[in-house]
Amino acid sequence: MHDIYDPTPRPEIDWEPPREERLSLSRGDALALAGLCAVLFGVAFLAWRDEPLLAFIAAAVGALVVIESWLTTVGFLNRCPPVSLRLRGTIFLAALMPWMVGLSVAVGFILSLFWIYDHLS
Repeated sequence: MHDIYDPTPRPEIDWEPPREERLSLSRGDALALAGLCAVLFGVAFLAWRDEPLLAFIAAAVGALVVIESWLTTVGFLNRCPPVSLRLRGTIFLAALMPWMVGLSVAVGFILSLFWIYDHLS
């Protein structure tokens, strides 16, 4: 009898690594990244007067999120057939939306805790 600690023998599987694909970037993709980062840093600059440390952390984490989502989207778009500019923008937005909502809620929660602390003490 075999169990998870003594599994039955399995035949060897031939595995070939996936072929390398070059990531091709268009000027629009680079402008989208620059625009998203500009908006992010603009919002962080506005929040700087209220809470500098939170603005810095949100900008740093937000930059990582923007770059990760942008690279994921560009990788996806390289594998699919050419699409319209509007659909590309929708795909970029779909990759960013969960992060934007999550980070906005987290920053709002932290700011509300600061506000409560300032007004109750």
